[in-house]
Amino acid sequence: MSSVSRLVSSVCKKIIKPYSPTPISLRCHKLSYLDQMVGGIYLPLALFYPKLSNTWSNKPNNVVSQHLEKSLSKVLTNYYPFAGKLNDNISIDCNDSGVEFFITKINCPMSEIFNHPYFEKHNLVYPTEVINNQYTYEGSLAVFQLTHFSCGGIAISMCLSHKVGDGYTFGNFMNHWATIARNPLSSEIYPISPKFDGSFYFPPTKDEDSSNVSNNNIVPQREECVSKGFSISSSKLTALKARVINESKVQNPSDTEVVSAFLYQRAMATKKLVNSSSIRPSLLHQAVNLRPPLPKHTMGNIGCLFSILTKEEKEMDLAQVVSKLRKEKEEVKQKYKNAKIEELLPITLEQYRKANDLLVNNSCYDLYRFSSLITFPSYDVDFGWGKPEKVISPLSTSNPPIKNMFFLMDDKNRDGVNLTCSMKKQDMLAFERDEELLRFASPTS
Repeated sequence: MSSVSRLVSSVCKKIIKPYSPTPISLRCHKLSYLDQMVGGIYLPLALFYPKLSNTWSNKPNNVVSQHLEKSLSKVLTNYYPFAGKLNDNISIDCNDSGVEFFITKINCPMSEIFNHPYFEKHNLVYPTEVINNQYTYEGSLAVFQLTHFSCGGIAISMCLSHKVGDGYTFGNFMNHWATIARNPLSSEIYPISPKFDGSFYFPPTKDEDSSNVSNNNIVPQREECVSKGFSISSSKLTALKARVINESKVQNPSDTEVVSAFLYQRAMATKKLVNSSSIRPSLLHQAVNLRPPLPKHTMGNIGCLFSILTKEEKEMDLAQVVSKLRKEKEEVKQKYKNAKIEELLPITLEQYRKANDLLVNNSCYDLYRFSSLITFPSYDVDFGWGKPEKVISPLSTSNPPIKNMFFLMDDKNRDGVNLTCSMKKQDMLAFERDEELLRFASPTS
């Protein structure tokens, strides 16, 4: 047993089922083509709440757990596929078999976990079997854990199979669950009531072909890497945006565009130093949420990829990278703007083929993957005892981390950016010492 795992003093497991049975008409949830394409990795997210205040401060641990369990049961009625069983790569049998809910106690204060210089301790707030087997776990499609710390604080974590949803689905669920928990006696309707109708927009492949649907860009190979956290403050982000505005035609760069371009630029520059050579040709892959043009209430995997290619050192300029990102993103949006429903799948598959061809035809190039939950209200998830003090991104728990993967989130004040980077150890050593990076980003781990 490792010194980290010794901190866990008890683990209890329960099965939480939907409050109301799923209607027979909804029992078979067909996976969309995009659901079929993604790997079965579990996406993790953890929210940390300091010592509970107001009416919750003196309540025993079991009352907190019951509060979460009851509200979870209610929200699962709306998110019924989460409580079902995957049927190969074809459908989900929405049989209300339930989700796993773990309750643990950790013998240390909460601050020791999220202030620890290594991400290993973060994994204590997730169900151990899921984190250790993110691609092969055979339990429920959604798994939860409530962790009690010695200081009185708690962490609430969730691991969701990518087969039933993307980051947007994940975030919408967490906020929906918290809304029900805060207002258990209210009939308040959550603003985005879910519909699992992705297969209407992206029809699945024929049953007999479903096992062959895959995409190399969605199921990256695992390598031995290390992960580090950084933060970019509001003032530093403003300075980066000003540089882009002054040096390009992009006058309203988004946080995601600017931070992604900056990290990509610095990663390429430091890789050049590691190899003592000229710039290595590189690709930037970024996921795009397709809501809109698709309805915001559509859950599942609703997105596509776009890529930019950098071959020469003169293309590494920050403003130029942001301009390329904006141009590519606008071209993608234009393709979907007036598309008919039957055209959505062909357009999306063409985007994946384009990204995949870039990678296959340039296999010696470095690939950098970016994913962003910036603007998504992760820090608004209030179960009745206030908003989280810290939200930990999925990348920090990946086991092992994915090489050259970057995950972006808002900070607690919603005006800066927290980011997690994963690289090979020698690349990270150069990256985390890069003077230009450290002018704008501060290490958090």
